[in-house]
Amino acid sequence: MFGTTFYHGTTKKLIIAFGSVFNNLHVMRREADGTLIKDIKIPLAYESRKKYLARLIQDSRKNKEVPRMGFIMSGMEADFSRAGNQMNEYRFSHNDADKAYKLYSPIPYNWTFTLDIYVDYMDDGLQIVEQILPYFQPDFNCVIEEIPELDMKRDIPIELTGIALTDEFEGDFGDHRVVNWALDFVVKGWIYPPIREQGVIKTVQTNYMVNFFTGNLDEHPDEQVNLTIDPFTADVTDNWTVKIEAGHPDNPDDDTDVDTMHEVNWPLGND
Repeated sequence: MFGTTFYHGTTKKLIIAFGSVFNNLHVMRREADGTLIKDIKIPLAYESRKKYLARLIQDSRKNKEVPRMGFIMSGMEADFSRAGNQMNEYRFSHNDADKAYKLYSPIPYNWTFTLDIYVDYMDDGLQIVEQILPYFQPDFNCVIEEIPELDMKRDIPIELTGIALTDEFEGDFGDHRVVNWALDFVVKGWIYPPIREQGVIKTVQTNYMVNFFTGNLDEHPDEQVNLTIDPFTADVTDNWTVKIEAGHPDNPDDDTDVDTMHEVNWPLGND
């Protein structure tokens, strides 16, 4: 089972996709009469709440970096309620004329993420949260290119599972106020096994024997049908036809045997 080195980068792709969902959020600062003062694009980083608060305590200037957001993947577990037949095979052709690929069914996994929103003012946090919540009912789909070399893409649901709000002070004598919204998500993705490479079948030979059930299976066939890709060097994306030959093949052990194999016209192909 083990010994095949492979890496599809699935978790890395899901982390990038999750972050891209929240990388274009803004907060509008306005006067009491509604006049726009400032349009702030919210910075987003891959960091835990614990790490951010530790930096905030060490350097008071970090308090000026809000509003900001951080997210982290906290874990993953198999979700066999979404599993299908694990013995199903997906077969693919590629741009190599002599190779094909097969892939067994992927394993469904759930990844848990937390998105933290840090603000100085409650209204900033409310603006950000209100821009997020309407899109999760309860999930939001994003497209992941799971295996680019096989052009495999899938819609991945991101489900919002929880919302928490804290308003606290960090540091000596409560130097730093932190208003923190924590949004919990589950990303429902798939882990793929290794891709197996195999040859492409370009020739099929079928032998017919009149005395199949009563005779010797080692005897020479009475009739034969051969199917061959033409040209034999054709790629899956090329134009090709199927060359068919049928008849009685020559028996090298019988000097009186007559070879009647001939080409049969049949409109098969990929034109």
